[in-house]
Amino acid sequence: MLKKEGFRLTGTRRSLVKAILSLEGHWTIQDTATKLKKDLPSIGIATVYRTVQLLARLGLLSESRIGGGAARYEVADAHHHDHLTCNQCGQIFEFENDQIERLQSLVAKQLGFKLADHRMELYGDCTRKKCPNLGRGRKS
Repeated sequence: MLKKEGFRLTGTRRSLVKAILSLEGHWTIQDTATKLKKDLPSIGIATVYRTVQLLARLGLLSESRIGGGAARYEVADAHHHDHLTCNQCGQIFEFENDQIERLQSLVAKQLGFKLADHRMELYGDCTRKKCPNLGRGRKS
């Protein structure tokens, strides 16, 4: 895909792309660059940043933002899901709900809008006992 888009696919870029696309969960560029530095010591943060941005633009990665915090990425897959993000601990929970999907399509249709894609991200405070910020200055 990169070659088709006109990008050179050097051995280093190939290794970097392979490493990024093998990541699991939701991650920041900074965290990823630190982890990748172990296996690819010559890679700088700017190279990781540019590569992540490129992969996101090509639709291979999805980006999520938590308030004003750093963008988090995940490998895009064919199966759609939505996100619930804790404002306190940053934990991201993935969920699927057919009823919500139907309602989104219905609203789009009622407004004469043809959906091409969508993303639903909900933000709040988790109430899990494992949340490291539970009870620290949070409203009940």
